Amino acid sequence: MTDQVRVLDETAPHVLGDDDTPRPKDSPFNPWRFAKTEASRAVVSEAIAQIQHYEVHHVLRRRRRKGDDQETFELTVEAIVCDLMHHKLFRRPDGIYVTRSNDILGHRNRYRPRVYGKTFPDILDRLAELAWIVQDIGHGDGRQGARRTTIRPGPRLVERMEVQAVTFADLGYTGAAETIILKREKEDFWDEADVIDYQDAENTRFFRRQMREVNEWLQTAEIDCATFLGDTGPIPDTDERALRRIFTRAKFDSGGRLFGGFWQGMSKDDRFDRLFVNGEAIVELDYAQMGPRQLYGMKSAVPDMADLYAIPGFERYRGGIKTVFSAMVFHDKPLTRMPRGAGNKFAKDTGITDVTDAIMGHHPAIADVFFQGMGHSVQFQESQIMVDILLQLKSHGIVALPIHDAILVAASHVDVARQVMLDVFRHHVGFPGLVDVSSMPST
Repeated sequence: MTDQVRVLDETAPHVLGDDDTPRPKDSPFNPWRFAKTEASRAVVSEAIAQIQHYEVHHVLRRRRRKGDDQETFELTVEAIVCDLMHHKLFRRPDGIYVTRSNDILGHRNRYRPRVYGKTFPDILDRLAELAWIVQDIGHGDGRQGARRTTIRPGPRLVERMEVQAVTFADLGYTGAAETIILKREKEDFWDEADVIDYQDAENTRFFRRQMREVNEWLQTAEIDCATFLGDTGPIPDTDERALRRIFTRAKFDSGGRLFGGFWQGMSKDDRFDRLFVNGEAIVELDYAQMGPRQLYGMKSAVPDMADLYAIPGFERYRGGIKTVFSAMVFHDKPLTRMPRGAGNKFAKDTGITDVTDAIMGHHPAIADVFFQGMGHSVQFQESQIMVDILLQLKSHGIVALPIHDAILVAASHVDVARQVMLDVFRHHVGFPGLVDVSSMPST
C-alpha cells in the first residue's frame, strides 16, 4: 500500500555516513499542526465558516455534515491552514505537496491521520476557490518527471494572518505521527519506496519505546537557533525535534536511520553559527570511516591501515573512492559504470573496474562483502549505534542531536560524548571506532 503522508526518501545516501540528506524541491504536508491560540483559531474558524457558506450558496451539499463528519471536516481545514501558516511564517520558498489519490485516501493504516480522508481533495478545492490557498494540481506521484499536487498560502490566508498578527507561538504540533516507519524495497532509481503497513511485534514495540524516550528527552531540552538582523532565508522551527526511524526493504533489520530533527536540514556552517544547546555553542562529533570499519567488524576482522579510503594509486582521489566504496556496498552486482557523483572525482581515463579492483585488492579481509547489497544492513547497525549513544548520553543528562553517524552536543560535554561514542562503537562492532571533533573555527 502506498503512503498517505509521504516519507522523504532519506534512506539511501550515495556515501556511507554522508552528512548531506537528499531533499525534494517541495515539502511534504504535515497533518499534525493545530491552532494553539485565539489568534490562529480565529483564522481557522473564518476559513471553516467561509467554506460552509460557499457550499450553501452554490448548493454543493444537500445536507449539513453530521457528528464525526463535521469534526473531521473542521480538523482537516485546521491542519491545512495551520501547515500553510507555518510554511509562510518560516519563509519556506517551496510549496507543500499533497495527495489527491483516492487509492491512498480511501484506505486507513498506521500512518494516515484522520484528516487525510476521501473528502480531502474537495476541501482543498474549496480553499483554493476562496483564495485561502493556491493549488497547483499535479498529474502523478513525482516519479520520472510526473508532477505532484502542491499548495501554497493564498492571498486571503496571508491577509488574515496579518490581521490576527499570527506568529510562531500561535501554532501547535501534536507529534502524533508514527515514529517507526517501514518502507518497501525500491523498484528503480525513481521509486521513492512508499511506506507500508505492518503488524506490531516485540522489536517494533521496543524500537518505539526507545524513540519515545529519546523524543521526550529532546522535547524538554533547551535548543535554540539564532536569527540575525537582515535574515531573509527560511527559519528553522526549533519545535520540530521529534525523531523517527525509517526502515528499508520491508525489513526491520534494514536501514533504521533517524530523521525529523530541524537541525538535519541546516547547513554545517549554520549549525555552528546559530545552534545553541543549553545556551552553549555546539560541537560536532563524527565517526570517521564508519561504514568500512563496520564491514571489518562484520567479518570479525580488524583493519591494519589508518585510512581505509587511502587506496594505493588513488591517493589523490579519496572523495571518489568514498563514493565508489559506498556503491560497492549497496549494489548487489558489480558496477559497470561510475556511480552518480563519482565521475568527476577521478582522472578522465579512469575505468570503474580499475577502481573497484583496487579497493578489493587493498581490503582482502572484506572483499567478499562487496556487491552483496549489504548497505542497508550496515545502516541498520549504524542506527542501532546512534540510538544507544542518544540513550546513554541521556543517562548522563546530555542532550545530543543526531545527524546519521554524527551528533551535536554542547561544547562542555564533548569529552563525555566522545567516550560514549567510542564505547558504543566497540560494543557493537568489536573494536574501537574513530571519532572526529569539529567546532566553530575561531575568528
